[in-house]
Amino acid sequence: MSSDKSLTPTIKDVAKLAKVSPATVSGVLSGNKRVSDISRQSVEWAIQQLGYRPNSVAQSLRTRRSQTIGLIIPDITNPFYADIAQGVVEQAHELGYGVFLVTAGETPEELMETAERMADRHVDGLILTSVGIDDSLPPWRLHNLPYVLVNRRTNMVNTDYVGVDNRAGAIEAVDYLGLLGHRKIAFLGGVENSSASRDRLEGFIASMQEHHYDIPAHFIRFAHLNYQEAYLHSQELMRSPLAPTAIFAGDDMMALGALQGLAEIGVRVPEEVSVVGFDGIWITDLTGIQLTTVVQPRYELGSTALKLLHDRINGFDSDKRIKILDHHLAKRETTGPVRYND
Repeated sequence: MSSDKSLTPTIKDVAKLAKVSPATVSGVLSGNKRVSDISRQSVEWAIQQLGYRPNSVAQSLRTRRSQTIGLIIPDITNPFYADIAQGVVEQAHELGYGVFLVTAGETPEELMETAERMADRHVDGLILTSVGIDDSLPPWRLHNLPYVLVNRRTNMVNTDYVGVDNRAGAIEAVDYLGLLGHRKIAFLGGVENSSASRDRLEGFIASMQEHHYDIPAHFIRFAHLNYQEAYLHSQELMRSPLAPTAIFAGDDMMALGALQGLAEIGVRVPEEVSVVGFDGIWITDLTGIQLTTVVQPRYELGSTALKLLHDRINGFDSDKRIKILDHHLAKRETTGPVRYND
């Protein structure tokens, strides 16, 4: 009885059926543009007829590419990063890549260690999403790997970046609260060394100053993108002698933590305090939550980053490209007119 292996078509079988040389078949498989259209069509037809599947290991050795990329995120439990990952994975599939998904901590050292492990897996490039990259990290290309930054950038690194205008999004959120009559607005920030957090804080301050609203020192707090920390900060804010009438959280997970904290001490939203988030994760639109939030196009952040990385992997050489995608403010049920400002 013949083994399954003997029935598996080879490059030579494809070449024989297509009436071309094995070298021509290899040229078609590697995307060599010097192969004529007629030969290419013949090879593609033969591949389909025989059900031929290229040996991925052999291809990697030949092209020095693994057709895999590394996606590094800080938190696998946050739906914001899951949505970005979905965009990366689906776009990668369309372009013929597999994806290694890993998490890394908030320090540049942890990022370097994780990225080096990815390089050991021979990935063709990296997508770094909101991980520990800051201005203390010098320009680098690990093992000559191209990479793209998502949501968090650094001025020191000359590389591609995809994100939204975080400053403008924060201004829009605070301006909206001002239109509702709020003057005492607190800010819950994320990670202090994050460009996204800094930009959102800058937008918060810019809008408050533009409208001549006071910013008491205790109105600016950092909850480190942490649900529990935001939960505690929201309670401390409302128990302080000067309590806010609105809270702008730098991401939705912190906003959700604030909502829980307020509910547990009997503070009604939005009757007594309004709450706004940032990101637009799916949980925020659930009945019973309906969080007002600045919505980012999470899926498109991921798919756009993969396209930029694909270009770099395939030799696109230019100065860094910055892609700023559109955001919008979703006005829902956690915001309402102020009842008092005194």
